[in-house]
Amino acid sequence: MNINRNINTTIITDNNLQVLEHFQGDKIISFPMNLKLIDSDFVVFNDVLRYLKESDLQKLLKKLENNNIHFVNITSRVEEALYSQRMIVYTENKVQIEGPVVSVLKEEGILKKLGFALPFIYDLSLQLNYYGLIDSIYLDEKVLVDKLW
Repeated sequence: MNINRNINTTIITDNNLQVLEHFQGDKIISFPMNLKLIDSDFVVFNDVLRYLKESDLQKLLKKLENNNIHFVNITSRVEEALYSQRMIVYTENKVQIEGPVVSVLKEEGILKKLGFALPFIYDLSLQLNYYGLIDSIYLDEKVLVDKLW
């Protein structure tokens, strides 16, 4: 894992030392943290977004977007991929699949073989599309509900 040292990087972690060994010298913030502490150009979340309430997660994502802060979310929860633009499935010390989130999720067979289920909202959207109840795949629960009503 290479980080451009010319970019101000913050790592936010639940103390997973396996990932931290790659980031010696960067600013590390333990979680939960105050959103005001993020002043970097690039943030790495190491399996911590699960601890946020939905409202706090939305505030965090909005802050990152408004301040043009890029982020990487390291997680084993496929649902968290829906907050990203790109997804990398990394197992057995190698990249298994990578690309835009929707194209990675279309690789359902590979994901299942690797032990991952599809995110609920994506799977529901896929099934509703299959039965002709909607015409697109939706990654946002609120948008899907609005489309159904």
